[in-house]
Amino acid sequence: MKRKILKTLLIIIVIFIGFTFYMSPSFGGLIYGGKEEHDKNVEKLEFTNDRNFNYQIEYKTYSDEPDLIKLKTDFKLDTIVKNAKSDFEKVLLIQSWVNSRWKHDGNNSPEKNDAYYILEQAEKGERFRCTEYSLVASESLKSLGFKVRSVGLMTKDIDEVNSGGGHAVNEVFIPDLKKWIFIDPQYDIMVTENGLPLNAVELQKAIANKELIEIINPNKVIEKEEYIEWIGPYLYYFYTSLNKGKVSVWDRIIGNKKQLTLVPEGKKEPKYFQRIFRLNNMYFTNSTNDFYQTE
Repeated sequence: MKRKILKTLLIIIVIFIGFTFYMSPSFGGLIYGGKEEHDKNVEKLEFTNDRNFNYQIEYKTYSDEPDLIKLKTDFKLDTIVKNAKSDFEKVLLIQSWVNSRWKHDGNNSPEKNDAYYILEQAEKGERFRCTEYSLVASESLKSLGFKVRSVGLMTKDIDEVNSGGGHAVNEVFIPDLKKWIFIDPQYDIMVTENGLPLNAVELQKAIANKELIEIINPNKVIEKEEYIEWIGPYLYYFYTSLNKGKVSVWDRIIGNKKQLTLVPEGKKEPKYFQRIFRLNNMYFTNSTNDFYQTE
């Protein structure tokens, strides 16, 4: 009887360890066996325009939600944008304000994934990651009625690197321009070409083709050449939420599909994020029309 129990326990342990390695080759970051630095090359990428209507991204109005009303009221966001002459200017003003709230710290994550809490902690001297810049900018713009989404960027070798393979930015839909535009709150960056703001995929193409682009950087966080060299490698895989739901560890384990990843045509689909967790909750597409839905 004891032998049978021990055998059963051993089988359970082996299955657990095997499943854990399947979900996380680094065993949750405890085992380092990947690359220390990500690939810094930028290559020309191709995407299709074919629309798959099974991949429907949900967008709704959030500005009337109590927590966003409180965020807008207590931090006087209306005052920040009151002199703006366009939606583009409003977005720029909010991003610059968010960027100025704290200094970047890539290792510090907040206890609460909440914009109001993060801003309160920042006032006490706390510093946070690119993820928090993206979150606070997104919630602030949503409180003002903008359609905003968080966009995750991943390098070509995201499966292999131990760290530094991902970056969090935002895209905002500007009705007057009828397009999504890229913003990077960590660096207070917006990018234009011939005066027109670019989205993340357009930015990748412009960098890869060495096109003449300009950056708008009111807080002067970084030089143009330095930023282009830095951001280029991250513009390989692009992902965003399908339904705005937060993705938990359990979602990843059971493969609850809540995110859509844009993959270059002819390139492999990523399996892991920095060897820490399996990308088990994603749909994949090669189509920019899937990724840039407006309705």
